[in-house]
Amino acid sequence: MKRLTTLSALVLLTAFSLSAKDGNQQKQYTPEAGDFGITVSANPLVNFLGNLFNGTVDNTFGNVGGEPYNPGLNTLQPAVSFASKYFISDNFALRMNVGWVYTHDKNNYYTTDDAAVLEDPMSNAKVIDSRIYNNSGASLMFGAEYRVGKGRVQGVFGGGLLYAFSRYMEKYSYGNAITEDNRRPSTALDNSTAPAIPDSEYQRYLRMFTDAPTHYFGLVGFAGIEWFVAPKISLGAEVNLSAAFNWTKGLYYTSEGYNTQTGNVEESTELLTPTSSGFDFGTQNIGANLSINFYF
Repeated sequence: MKRLTTLSALVLLTAFSLSAKDGNQQKQYTPEAGDFGITVSANPLVNFLGNLFNGTVDNTFGNVGGEPYNPGLNTLQPAVSFASKYFISDNFALRMNVGWVYTHDKNNYYTTDDAAVLEDPMSNAKVIDSRIYNNSGASLMFGAEYRVGKGRVQGVFGGGLLYAFSRYMEKYSYGNAITEDNRRPSTALDNSTAPAIPDSEYQRYLRMFTDAPTHYFGLVGFAGIEWFVAPKISLGAEVNLSAAFNWTKGLYYTSEGYNTQTGNVEESTELLTPTSSGFDFGTQNIGANLSINFYF
């Protein structure tokens, strides 16, 4: 009986040991050679949740990909939204980052209805002027990363080659038309910088745009950490350092005005700023700064 009890205890102990071993094998937290990974930026969600607690009224999710390049702003955009990885070994992976953005904003303003005032000088009628902004862009980075640490917290270091482009355009619409009798209509939009149309007393912008996208090409380095909250699922934080050259073919405008020689409302498209180039260097956040990572 004593031998049977001892044998039973040994069998149970062995079974428990094997079960624990199997459980540990099933709970592989960090990625391994042959795994694929997908990284999604958590920045918009974090900003949204943060604004819920700070009293922000106009709280929105914003753009997953960040903001595009805007003429006059020395910023390298858009920011990366998604990254995919393939692990050559447990510590080394190839990486591709992809980002994109498109924004369309329309701002409306009231101004005097000139036709109504012409009929009734006491009229308070209004018409609407509009300014529309369109920004679009995308970015692509190919690189590699190396990991240190074997626990549930790992350091991640790496870099790669970056290409990005962006495009910008403004459109203007007016409630009061330019006519022979009303060559300088009321407007809520500032057009004092609109270049003159020959033989016109007044001119206003209709459109401002880049003839070709602004291009970026350069290098990106990054460093961060990942905390594995569950097997093959982690929360990450990164800081990025980028150095990139940019160039654009220039900014154009289209304006309209009343030509006193022809008696017609005419449009003209001219180059506002010439071809230009620049260099960006710094922590431009081309990457998923706060991220959720999945490996399989």
